[in-house]
Amino acid sequence: MLKITGMTCAGCSSGVHKALSKTDGVIEDDVVYPGDTFTITYNAKKTDEKTIIDVIEKLGYKAEKQKS
Repeated sequence: MLKITGMTCAGCSSGVHKALSKTDGVIEDDVVYPGDTFTITYNAKKTDEKTIIDVIEKLGYKAEKQKS
Protein backbone atom coordinates (compact mmCIF):
# COMPACT_ATOMS: atom_id res chain seq x y z
CA MET A 1 0.00 0.00 0.00
CA LEU A 2 1.19 3.50 -0.82
CA LYS A 3 0.30 6.80 0.82
CA ILE A 4 -0.44 9.73 -1.47
CA THR A 5 -0.26 13.25 -0.07
CA GLY A 6 -1.42 16.44 -1.73
CA MET A 7 -4.85 15.31 -2.88
CA THR A 8 -7.51 17.84 -1.95
CA CYS A 9 -10.67 16.35 -3.45
CA ALA A 10 -12.28 13.33 -5.06
CA GLY A 11 -11.31 14.78 -8.45
CA CYS A 12 -7.67 14.38 -7.45
CA SER A 13 -8.15 10.68 -6.72
CA SER A 14 -9.99 10.30 -10.02
CA GLY A 15 -7.05 11.87 -11.87
CA VAL A 16 -4.60 9.51 -10.18
CA HIS A 17 -6.82 6.55 -11.07
CA LYS A 18 -7.00 7.63 -14.73
CA ALA A 19 -3.23 8.03 -14.97
CA LEU A 20 -2.60 4.66 -13.35
CA SER A 21 -5.13 2.91 -15.58
CA LYS A 22 -3.07 4.08 -18.60
CA THR A 23 0.15 2.70 -17.11
CA ASP A 24 1.27 -0.54 -18.73
CA GLY A 25 1.16 -3.40 -16.25
CA VAL A 26 -1.36 -1.88 -13.83
CA ILE A 27 -4.19 -4.36 -13.39
CA GLU A 28 -6.32 -2.68 -10.73
CA ASP A 29 -6.09 0.29 -8.39
CA ASP A 30 -8.20 1.71 -5.59
CA VAL A 31 -7.40 5.34 -4.76
CA VAL A 32 -9.11 6.48 -1.54
CA TYR A 33 -9.87 10.13 -0.76
CA PRO A 34 -10.13 11.16 1.98
CA GLY A 35 -7.58 8.87 3.50
CA ASP A 36 -4.85 9.47 0.93
CA THR A 37 -4.04 5.80 0.45
CA PHE A 38 -4.31 3.41 -2.40
CA THR A 39 -3.86 -0.22 -3.12
CA ILE A 40 -2.72 -1.45 -6.48
CA THR A 41 -2.37 -4.73 -8.30
CA TYR A 42 0.20 -4.81 -11.08
CA ASN A 43 2.17 -7.18 -13.26
CA ALA A 44 5.76 -7.01 -11.96
CA LYS A 45 7.04 -8.10 -15.37
CA LYS A 46 5.63 -4.92 -16.96
CA THR A 47 6.01 -2.25 -14.26
CA ASP A 48 7.34 -1.69 -10.76
CA GLU A 49 6.68 0.36 -7.65
CA LYS A 50 9.12 3.11 -8.68
CA THR A 51 7.35 3.61 -12.02
CA ILE A 52 3.98 3.81 -10.25
CA ILE A 53 5.32 6.39 -7.79
CA ASP A 54 6.78 8.39 -10.70
CA VAL A 55 3.37 8.46 -12.43
CA ILE A 56 1.73 9.82 -9.26
CA GLU A 57 4.48 12.38 -8.63
CA LYS A 58 4.30 13.67 -12.23
CA LEU A 59 0.71 14.64 -11.39
CA GLY A 60 2.01 16.82 -8.55
CA TYR A 61 1.36 14.53 -5.59
CA LYS A 62 3.78 12.82 -3.22
CA ALA A 63 3.69 9.03 -3.01
CA GLU A 64 5.54 6.83 -0.56
CA LYS A 65 5.39 3.27 0.66
CA GLN A 66 3.38 2.78 3.86
CA LYS A 67 5.34 1.42 6.77
CA SER A 68 3.94 -1.88 8.01
